[in-house]
Amino acid sequence: MGLIDTDLSFDPRDPYFPAPGATGVEWALQVFTTVNGYGLDAANTWLSDDRTHLRADRYAWFGQQLTVDAGSVDVDVVNDGGALQWSIAARHAEPIKAVKLVLRGLPPEQLRAGWWAPNTGRNFAHGVNGQRFQLEYPGPDWATPWVAAGTDQAGFALSVRDPLVRRQILHVQQPPYSPGPIVELVHLPLASARSTTYRVPPIRLRLGTDAQTADADLTAHMSFVEGAQGLQPWETRPDVPEWMRHIALVVTLHGQHWTGYVFNTFPRMAEALRFIAQHIEPHRVLAYVPGWEGRYYYVYPQYRPGEDLGGAEGFAAFTRTARQLGVRLMPMFGGHGANVVQYPPWEKSVLRNDTDRYVELLNRPDWDSDRVGEGDQVFLNPGEPEFRAHLVDSISATVDNFGVDAAFLDTLGFWFNEPRHDVFDGYRQLVGDLRSRHPELLLAVEGWWDALSGLFPLSQQWYGMDRDLRKPRVLTRYARTTGHLAEGTPGPGSTGVHEKGFLPRPADVFHEGHIPVVGIADTTLPNQAEEVAAICRWAAEHGPR
Repeated sequence: MGLIDTDLSFDPRDPYFPAPGATGVEWALQVFTTVNGYGLDAANTWLSDDRTHLRADRYAWFGQQLTVDAGSVDVDVVNDGGALQWSIAARHAEPIKAVKLVLRGLPPEQLRAGWWAPNTGRNFAHGVNGQRFQLEYPGPDWATPWVAAGTDQAGFALSVRDPLVRRQILHVQQPPYSPGPIVELVHLPLASARSTTYRVPPIRLRLGTDAQTADADLTAHMSFVEGAQGLQPWETRPDVPEWMRHIALVVTLHGQHWTGYVFNTFPRMAEALRFIAQHIEPHRVLAYVPGWEGRYYYVYPQYRPGEDLGGAEGFAAFTRTARQLGVRLMPMFGGHGANVVQYPPWEKSVLRNDTDRYVELLNRPDWDSDRVGEGDQVFLNPGEPEFRAHLVDSISATVDNFGVDAAFLDTLGFWFNEPRHDVFDGYRQLVGDLRSRHPELLLAVEGWWDALSGLFPLSQQWYGMDRDLRKPRVLTRYARTTGHLAEGTPGPGSTGVHEKGFLPRPADVFHEGHIPVVGIADTTLPNQAEEVAAICRWAAEHGPR
């Protein structure tokens, strides 16, 4: 059962307060520590006459059965350029792990029409007709903490102006004790900087939007993000090599599966590139190589050319062929993944839960199809200096020894509230270390969200997520995406080294900022050569030159 399905089995009886200048809209506040969740003690809470300031000098356990003299809360609610803005400062005797703003009385017709984030699919909405849903930033469903409800003609927007990358959760439901839907905006402080005092970044509600005012609100939000995270437009960002601006097709050359099955040796990869070059100008092709290091994921995080594929000599010959043709090469590296057998110091850098009590086992695929997840795979944190240095040295050695043009870092699109080392700060340092050694190296990543696009100009679109975005500029102004590793190859749809088995390859449809991909597994070119050639020709016609 997922966390979205868990809830209180009673009415927390929070005191609600009217929002200034917003008829019918009320708000409540909850503060969560590492010990318990708390509401405000209604008898010890004061709201100013103009409704713009609240002071609470005492907490209550949910349900208001017991009050606790454990701290205080100050909240300012002001009109800022037509939007209501909440500024919340909480103090508690216990370490604060989350703060929740609860809203009710929002326009019911707009709630029934559903919600959308900028990266929601164009023809989709969350929570239509009161369906319960949850979005979490940063992640596949919520690429920047801005969301709207309603239609283009009548709606409202809710956003968080956070200068740091921290978890924001939007949860919408109608529990039995509530007269109408309640909207929860939960903010989580960094576990690595947890304290008994906390100031929540500004939370903003703009009511009565139409298409123009919603767009303007999103533009203002992204302007804030650009300043906070150093985002730069695609056309001028310095970490995009000139050759990348002409890439029209990514070719995935699958290497060796976890089980040891070889899809393509290095000589066969070279043959595939020679075939591709007959159907699209090779300088417009980026060859992505997962499983080049040997048994995919099994040997992570040790990165040297796999012996079963041809070893160092075979990889060197393959890279020479690519250079002669003009194709750019991007081998794959694990941003988090490691086999504990391959990396003895794993416990120093393994991701741990937010209270540092236990190891988080985040991803345990069933690589060998015995229907049980493998037991030795862990996720490590690049924020830990030793593991980060290992990644930097491994990638740097591959660039120095073989002259590859790019490096793909798997899973770094996932964010974790890790208590020992700030994960995003680790990503930032990893990128900085690599760029200081190799300024012309293109860095790519799995998944994307606003601040991550500031570090990585190229990403794989999240697996299974719609490419036809509601507001594509939140991506395309800064970066480009391509298809996920798990996209099936032409023909039977093998996902190659990935754990998804067989999936139909999606139809090629041009989407702004998205570079098409074609995968090459063991039987692809012998059996589907003409389809591959047609994909190359389609990409050449639609892609940049």
